[in-house]
Amino acid sequence: MGLEKEDIMVDMETILQQFERIEQKVEDVVQARQQLQKQNDDLNDRIGQLENLIREKVEAEKKHEELTALVRSKIDGLIGRLEGNEAT
Repeated sequence: MGLEKEDIMVDMETILQQFERIEQKVEDVVQARQQLQKQNDDLNDRIGQLENLIREKVEAEKKHEELTALVRSKIDGLIGRLEGNEAT
């Protein structure tokens, strides 16, 4: 009871079909990875943009606080001068 030529051919066809399915799955995985890599790159770019925006806002807030302190100091000085004039 040996393998006949037809049995071998059927087995070869089955093996070839399995390889085709495997190749397709590998191709699907490669495409999915490329898509995920692009999404990751896009997200990293967006993170960089948001970090820059935050940095700019922090700098603007710091300048605003410095300006507010300067204005407050000037006003306090003026009030002090006015109060000093009232005492005399």
